[in-house]
Amino acid sequence: MNRQYMLVMLLGTTVFAANPSTDILRSDGAKAVATYRFNESDEKLLDEVQRGCFNYLWHEVESPAYVVKDRKKAPVASVAAVGFQLSALPIGIERGWITRDEGEARALAILEALLSRDDNRHEGIFLHFVDLKTGGLSTTGYEVLASTIDTSIMLPGAMTVSEYFGGKVRECVDRMLREANWKAFANNPRGLVCMGWRPKDRTNMNGSGEYHHSLWQLSSAEEHLVYWLAIGSPVEAHAVNPKAYYELRREIGHHKDMPPYVVSWSGTLFHYFFDHCWIDYRSMEADHPGEFGVKAPRVDWFENSRRAVLTHRKRCIDASSQFKTFGRNIWGQSACDGPDGYTVPHVAPNISKDDKWCGGTVAPYAAASAIMFTPQESIAAIREMRSLKGKNGSPLIWRDPATGGYGFADSFNIDRGFVSDDYIGIDEGPMLLAIENARTGLIWRLFMQHPVSKQAMKRLKLSRR
Repeated sequence: MNRQYMLVMLLGTTVFAANPSTDILRSDGAKAVATYRFNESDEKLLDEVQRGCFNYLWHEVESPAYVVKDRKKAPVASVAAVGFQLSALPIGIERGWITRDEGEARALAILEALLSRDDNRHEGIFLHFVDLKTGGLSTTGYEVLASTIDTSIMLPGAMTVSEYFGGKVRECVDRMLREANWKAFANNPRGLVCMGWRPKDRTNMNGSGEYHHSLWQLSSAEEHLVYWLAIGSPVEAHAVNPKAYYELRREIGHHKDMPPYVVSWSGTLFHYFFDHCWIDYRSMEADHPGEFGVKAPRVDWFENSRRAVLTHRKRCIDASSQFKTFGRNIWGQSACDGPDGYTVPHVAPNISKDDKWCGGTVAPYAAASAIMFTPQESIAAIREMRSLKGKNGSPLIWRDPATGGYGFADSFNIDRGFVSDDYIGIDEGPMLLAIENARTGLIWRLFMQHPVSKQAMKRLKLSRR
């Protein structure tokens, strides 16, 4: 073991301080993922799961804005969920669930609604929550924050429909991308993007306000999306210095005999797949901080997430003696509803250096969204969770899409006798996109061919394989 490592022992998990010599590079396992093929039975199952996700994103809307609900029971739309909603449209068309005309009309209605208002953004960065019917400022009492991460999940969806439909859709998206002034949100000595801007008067987005004191500074999924867009901005005056991407903290950790990887704050699983819903790291070489004068490990981010998911799965299986919900094919902890409310689990190795199992609650979208990195393990998990039965013999967590259902429940906990009766847009969305990428790569292709993605690749000096 390299003596330069600084070791911290916790629950059998070792966390290392970031070390430039600890590169995370493509392995034979990652290469095998690229050639994995689903069988006919798998494809049928994945069709069902995707259709359930699509049903939510298509139906949980109100006219004329058609922006998707934050969650089924919410009175507002989530701008982040809108990103997944927009990317769902090409999938729905290619799968034959809607026509191209229907998809294009829906995309245009959403984009025009968001752009028609001047009360839903600051410096081109959109509010976390917007009104369901108008796409404007919500008066429901929800958070009023121009959110860099929610905008960074919405804009990739906009970019995919821009490439898919072109025309008026592209014109709307081009305007959004030009107006997003990332530099205004990086007005700190380190040049890092902050989490948002809050108006002093919550009813007036055009008045005075203050920028959030917290910065996006760790190298994980949310930050990757924020900086990809901030660096790739089509307006140079709005773009952030690409060096900031490489200065994000890269802390290496590993569990027992599992291989090391860059860990996130909590280790919750969405930290390792949200960015991959759009950014095709599978097609890229490892990045190179040294080219920007930064001493940090080179990382192949596809390989990094593959290792993170396999370690996460192992930890869930090892914890199955504590929690009845966990098993060899039932695993996956991520932000979701739990028996006691919304929860974000902590699973080491992580920067927080702790475990918060949240009673062993499993979110089906976690293992399903990991299918990009672990197709064999994820399809086994999807199949087993799909087959779970309640005491009366009916499906425990599955609601049939063929009759309008949304597929998997958001979460469940067998120890507590809990199955969520709500659905969350940013849980439905990644499951749909990740499965499509694993099957056809459609969303990766659309997003990566957009000029903003090409500009980000160039400015970050990233290269394709």
